[in-house]
Amino acid sequence: MQRRSLTLPLIRQYSASIAQSPCRELLLAPGGPSGLGAFADDFRVWCFGYDPATGHLQWSFVLSMMGPPVMLGAMLALLWWEPLRGALVRPATVSRHALAAAASVAAVAAGFVFLGAEPAQGELPFPAEGLRTAHKPPQLRLVNQRGEPVDLAALRGQVVILTAVYASCPHTCPQILAQAKRAIASLSDEERESLRIVAVTLDPAKDTPEALADLATRHGLDAPLYNLVTGEPSEVEAVLDSMGIARERDPQTGIIDHANLFLLLDRDGRIAYRLTLGDRQERWLASALRVLVKEGDHAS
Repeated sequence: MQRRSLTLPLIRQYSASIAQSPCRELLLAPGGPSGLGAFADDFRVWCFGYDPATGHLQWSFVLSMMGPPVMLGAMLALLWWEPLRGALVRPATVSRHALAAAASVAAVAAGFVFLGAEPAQGELPFPAEGLRTAHKPPQLRLVNQRGEPVDLAALRGQVVILTAVYASCPHTCPQILAQAKRAIASLSDEERESLRIVAVTLDPAKDTPEALADLATRHGLDAPLYNLVTGEPSEVEAVLDSMGIARERDPQTGIIDHANLFLLLDRDGRIAYRLTLGDRQERWLASALRVLVKEGDHAS
């Protein structure tokens, strides 16, 4: 009994963490363009590094989210093994509880299916508090399309959009740049003064400052607001790894299949939000930028 009483606070802590996070439940919820499906997809981007374009998850995120329930189950089995073993010798009792648990799971699953099939009832508001994080940013010291040094640590005090593209990308990179431009265009001139965009090349062996300058000219991306950065391949690859950008080059075509992510850094340099491509994500991108810009306005 003493061992159980000493461990109860820890069990309560694990239970609270499980109850407060919607991520675990939304991992298995069906995706979709509207309703709960779209909401689940948006949360999976934040919770599990989900990329809707590729369907890939970052499994390190999944394991970190699923760890507490496993630990809670292990503690319960350890502390209440004797009563559990006694229940196992009474199959009728176990069957009743198993059927009740199965019915609960089936009801939840049916709810997901029903809600996922419902059309969207208006625009979902940006869940600023629910999606907020405070992760450590990568160390980034590279050069932009003008050959000027860009140090992420030196940009503290401003809001930063951190993403990844490459000059010869035929598919999603133009979409990434266009979505960022539209979100930024929705801000006021005063709000844009507190903002910087840093796009790390996914192809450092080919993307020289000159190649990135050509890309910036084609898309109307002017420094110092827009910084397309490159450097030594080993340094750039390390930055991309620390950003959690999954990528793979097709050896035949040379096209790089990659995650489409926006990491939003607050004025203290912490990763506050993690978003991706899509109509709702674009609206949330603009909303998140306003949230982060206003934090500095309140502090000043």
